[in-house]
Amino acid sequence: MPLILGPDDVKRATDMGRMIDVIEAGIREQAAGRVVLPLRQNLATSNGFFRVMPCVMRDGGRMGIKIFNGSVEHGVRYIILIYDERSGELLALMDAAYLTAARTGATTGIATRYQARADAASVGIIGSGLEARTNLEAVCAVRKITRAKVFSPNPDRRARYATEMSARLGVSIKAVDTPQAAVKDTDIVVVATNTTGKTDLIAYYGQWMERGQHVNSIGATGGQLREIDPQCFARAARIQVDSLAQVREESGDSTAAIAAGTWTEAKFVELPSVVGGQVLAREDENQITLFKSVGTGVQDVMAGFAVYEQAMKLKLGTQVATFLEHKLF
Repeated sequence: MPLILGPDDVKRATDMGRMIDVIEAGIREQAAGRVVLPLRQNLATSNGFFRVMPCVMRDGGRMGIKIFNGSVEHGVRYIILIYDERSGELLALMDAAYLTAARTGATTGIATRYQARADAASVGIIGSGLEARTNLEAVCAVRKITRAKVFSPNPDRRARYATEMSARLGVSIKAVDTPQAAVKDTDIVVVATNTTGKTDLIAYYGQWMERGQHVNSIGATGGQLREIDPQCFARAARIQVDSLAQVREESGDSTAAIAAGTWTEAKFVELPSVVGGQVLAREDENQITLFKSVGTGVQDVMAGFAVYEQAMKLKLGTQVATFLEHKLF
C-alpha cells in the first residue's frame, strides 16, 4: 500500500546523517554507470514552469520522479514519487518542499566531505533561511565544526539563526553585520541565499576567497539569477559540480562566468567522479575550492528513499489502498 507523507511527516523522518550516506551511495552507483538519469525537463506553463526529474537506480532497486511547478509570483509545489524498481510498485508519495532543502544540504555535506580540508573547523554562512540551516547541519555532520559566523540582511533573522542553530548543533555561532565579515578567516563558506526573483544580487565575491578555503554555492538555479561573481570561478583551483551540463546551462552564475571569460572547463570535476574515486576534488591544502550545485534526480530519489524508510520505522504518514491498476498483457 502506498504511503503518503505530508510536510510534517517528512520533517520528522529526515535524519541528516542518514540522508548524506544514502545520497552518497546513490551517487556512487551513478559513478558506476548503473543509473538512468536524463537531464531534467523544464516546461513552460501559462503562468510559470513545470519541471520533471526522473531517475532509475538499477543496482539499488529504486526509482522515482520529482515534479514541481509554479512561479515566483504564485509559489511552487513539490512532490516526489518513490517506486520499487524491480516490482514497479508505487511505495510513497511525499511533499518535497522541505525535502528539497534537506537533500540540497546533504549534497553540500557530501561535496564538503571530499573537498574541504580535513582539519576544517570554521564556517561562514551567508543566508539565514531554511537552506542555510540544512546546509550548515550537513557540513557539521562531515567536519568537526567548532565555530561559525552568519550574515543575512535582516538583523533579527540572522540573530535568531545564530541562537537557534547554536542550540541545535552545539556550535558557537555569531551573527555579524556584513557578508565579508561572515566569511573572513573561515575554512568553509556556505552561500545559501534566496535568489528567487532577484537578478544580479551577488552575495559572495571571489576577492574574498582565502587560501585553503572551500566554498559551497547552492543558489542561482535560474539563468537570470546570481549568487556568486565570475571571479569566484577564476580564483577557485578546482570546481566541483553535481552535473556539469546542468550547472552550465541552468545557473545564472555560470552564464555570467562564461560571459566574463572566467569559465575554465579544465577546472571542473563532477561529484559522481569524485565519489567514485576517479578524480580528486582537492589536490593540496592551499587550494581554493568551489562546489556549485543545482541538484539532480539521483539526489531527490535517494533522499526520498531515506525519508520513506525512516517514516516506515517511525510509523508516520498515511497508508492508502493501492489505487493503480496492475494491467497484465
